[in-house]
Amino acid sequence: MMRLRAKILAAALVSVLAILFAGVAFAATTIAAPTSPMMVKASYKVYKAGIWIGTIEEQFVREGDNYKIVSETDTAGPLRLFLRDRLTVTSEGTIGADGLRPGSYHFTRRNDQKKNISSVFEWDKHQLVSQHSGESEVFDLPAGTQDRLSALYQFMFSVPRTSEVRLWMSQGKKVEQYRYRKLGEPVLTINNESIPTVYYVRDAKEGESKAHLWLGTGKDKYYLPVKILFEDEHGGSFEQMLVSLHTE
Repeated sequence: MMRLRAKILAAALVSVLAILFAGVAFAATTIAAPTSPMMVKASYKVYKAGIWIGTIEEQFVREGDNYKIVSETDTAGPLRLFLRDRLTVTSEGTIGADGLRPGSYHFTRRNDQKKNISSVFEWDKHQLVSQHSGESEVFDLPAGTQDRLSALYQFMFSVPRTSEVRLWMSQGKKVEQYRYRKLGEPVLTINNESIPTVYYVRDAKEGESKAHLWLGTGKDKYYLPVKILFEDEHGGSFEQMLVSLHTE
């Protein structure tokens, strides 16, 4: 029974992390950030109903006009006693006047290679080419599209200032448009540190999932996520909380 519950939690973790990434992407209608770091290391914990079930380790590296982001999620806490799994998400591309421009995106799951996704952003053809489940698909690629990982770091280059934001974002298989509303600028206490934030929530219709995003605006936070809350269509919730953040 415990193993079954662990597998259910693990499946939920995989699902919610995919949606968390997908649910927080916006960067259009923004003001350019004055500076951005060359390197970022961020650690997060993921909770389900207050229970620690996952860790996320991320690294952003800039070399000239190129960037690479790697995010690794591992099962943790009580869940890890029954199931060990790892999700790795990678985004690589260039950096220009408008910030990040993805060139390739990869999603891999250690325990289930059938879930792997690879996509290439062919900007000259305005196409996104996706490889998954042994198949290849081609989608239209609107200008400014981000992948679900690069979107989180685009804030370092384009600071969100407006009360409503829309943009195109790809989860690796297709491109969709998302809409967000600003709900305030609260100060959160995380790890005994008071962090000023800007708070956005994704507009969702009845029966759709909703994502809440708090971007850190304090010193050396560079508008990176410090908290993400996901609410699924069944009333369940997952929380991603910042543990540590190092920038250079």
